Amino acid sequence: MNPTIKNFLKEHAPVKILTAYRAFANGYPALRRAALKQARRFERTYSKPSSKGAEQVQARMIFFAHQIEKGLSHMHFRYGFGKRPLASLAKEMKMYRAAVPDYRSSQSYHCALAALHEYVVRHEGHEEALQYVKDLFSEETWHEIQTEQSNLGGSIVISRDSKQNNANLPFKELSENRHSIREYADQPVTYEELLPAVQLAMRTPTVCNRQPARLHIILNPETIGKVLAYQGGFNGYKEPPALLLITADNAVFMAPQERNEGFTDGGLFGMSLLLSLEREGLAACPLNTMMKEGAEEATRKLLNIPDSENMVMYVAVGHFPDEVKTCVSHRFKASDIITVIQ
Repeated sequence: MNPTIKNFLKEHAPVKILTAYRAFANGYPALRRAALKQARRFERTYSKPSSKGAEQVQARMIFFAHQIEKGLSHMHFRYGFGKRPLASLAKEMKMYRAAVPDYRSSQSYHCALAALHEYVVRHEGHEEALQYVKDLFSEETWHEIQTEQSNLGGSIVISRDSKQNNANLPFKELSENRHSIREYADQPVTYEELLPAVQLAMRTPTVCNRQPARLHIILNPETIGKVLAYQGGFNGYKEPPALLLITADNAVFMAPQERNEGFTDGGLFGMSLLLSLEREGLAACPLNTMMKEGAEEATRKLLNIPDSENMVMYVAVGHFPDEVKTCVSHRFKASDIITVIQ
C-alpha cells in the first residue's frame, strides 16, 4: 500500500471510530433511554384513579361529565343511562371540592353541574332513575345540580340547514361552530366528497416539510364495524358511513429525538381535516387510537397498516341529519392554560 495512504488511514482511524460510536449511541440506545425517561415522567404525573392533585381530579371530572353529555346527545334517548359514569362523576366532584377550596368559581365544576342538571330535567317523570342519581350526592350538591343555570355542559341541537353556508364562513366562525357529530344521515359518503377536504388539509405545516401524515379511507360498512369494535370508543352509536384513519410514517424521520414528531404533525393534519370537512358540509368526529396491544395488532392486520406507520387518530364522517344533538364540550378560557415567561 502506498505509504502516504497508509499514514492517512492510521491518522484518521480514531476519528472514524469516534464518528461510528457517536452514530451508534444516538441510535437505539438513545431511543431506549429517551422512551424510558418519557415513560417514567408519565407514570409520575398522569391522572391515575388514586391521584388527588387538583389538575388530575379535574381531568377525571371532565372525562365523566363528558360521558354524561354523550348520553344526553343520543338521538334515541335512553332513560336511566350512565349509572357507572354518574357514580364516578359524583366521586370526582367530591374529591375536586376537597382539592379546590374555590371550586364554585371553576368552569369545569359548573360544566359537570350543567350536564347533571340536564340529566335531571330530561328524567322528570322517571323517579327511579332520578332517585339513583340523587342518592349519589350530598344534599348541598343536589341543590347545586337542581339550581345550575349555566349552559356550560349538557347537549345542544345542530341542524343541517345551519351548515349549508359553511364554505363562505370566516375562519373564526367556522372554528367556533364546529362540533363533533356522532350520528349521521342515512346516506353514503363517497371518496369524491372527501377528496376536497383532504386536499385542503394538505396545506398543514410539518417538520421540515416532510409531511408524514398518511390517510386510510374506509368506506366498507363491514370493515368499519370491525375496526370500531377494536377501537372500542364508539359503542352505542350506529357505524358512520365513512371512517378515516390518520397515521404518521416514521420513515420520514431521521433521529430518535423525532420519535414523537409524527403524532404532532399527524394531529395538526387531523385538525386541518376536521375544519376542512366542516367547510365541505360534512359532519365528523375525531376518535382516539389509544388501543391495547392486541387490539392495535388486530387493527394493523385488518387494515394492512405498514409497520413504519403510527396510528394517530380516526375521524368518523357522515352527512348531517336534519337535526342532531351533540355535547356542549365547554372549553377552558385561554387564560386558564397560559404561562407567560418573562
